[in-house]
Amino acid sequence: MSTITARIPDELNAALSKVAKVMERPKTFLIYKAVEQYIREAEQDIEDAEIALAVMNDKTMKRYTSEEVKARLEARYRGEHNL
Repeated sequence: MSTITARIPDELNAALSKVAKVMERPKTFLIYKAVEQYIREAEQDIEDAEIALAVMNDKTMKRYTSEEVKARLEARYRGEHNL
């Protein structure tokens, strides 16, 4: 396991200390969990962006205008299933 050093504002450190005390956990545990969650969410965002970019660049896929999407959703809401 690696060790890193980071500077955080005093207010954030005070909040971290308070939460650690209430949860009876070390601050390092809370920092680890926060960084872990942030990284997982960032990785998912990157994956989603890569998928969206691939779809956007796929010229074989049908494209819809916002007006077409709105009309299709309104028709679906009204129960018209022959889209």
